[in-house]
Amino acid sequence: MDSSALCHTRACEPSPPCETRAVIAAILGHQGGWDEALLVLVPIAVFVGLLMLANKRAKAIQAKRLNGQAHPDASDPPAPEGD
Repeated sequence: MDSSALCHTRACEPSPPCETRAVIAAILGHQGGWDEALLVLVPIAVFVGLLMLANKRAKAIQAKRLNGQAHPDASDPPAPEGD
């Protein structure tokens, strides 16, 4: 068998030392539940933040419209007075 053919297999790939594999396994392994909690809480926090921003903008638009209706527009001609 040709030695160049063997180098294209996984047998020729260098493997990390045992300590590195243990660290990687610890990082990717179960972290006591806090990582799963983050997977749930982060998207919820993003949606809450976006909802608060949308409500703030909606209230500002509503207040602007109400203020515009409370004061008559200056471009409207005054009503004619009867003699």
